[in-house]
Amino acid sequence: MSKRIVAAVSFCLLSAPCAQAGAQGAVGEIPAAARRAIDEANVEWLHAMKHGDARATADPYADDAVFVTASGESVRGRPAIEKLMRDRFASGGRAVDGAIKQDGLTAVGGLIYEWGHASLKLGRDGAKATEFNGKYLTVWASDSNGHWRIIRNLSLP
Repeated sequence: MSKRIVAAVSFCLLSAPCAQAGAQGAVGEIPAAARRAIDEANVEWLHAMKHGDARATADPYADDAVFVTASGESVRGRPAIEKLMRDRFASGGRAVDGAIKQDGLTAVGGLIYEWGHASLKLGRDGAKATEFNGKYLTVWASDSNGHWRIIRNLSLP
């Protein structure tokens, strides 16, 4: 399992979009528009998880984003990420409670790296909820329209 995680982190940080944008400049200030987009996406993510809305959970991702699950599975593209979330809601239910806590945010070149931890209680109506806790690393980039999108997301148990 740890080899998968190391490989996933390496892929995330050394992939072409990340390496190109990171080479463009040093650590910088977080643009206000990016901070707003990230904060809104985090609030909307939890809301979408509570409503079982797979489309809304995938909305902040770029078309070619890569999501690496806590088990090491790699999913590429917004449609595939949406399907992954739909499948998870079908098998595990929706969030009945949860929180996302951003631990840090830094800009490097044209990218913003966000990390933190989240907790979720997933379940179906009337059933006992299962609690999940983990950490995350998310890489954000501005698209051609100036919208901040997730290009890489790594979930860690």
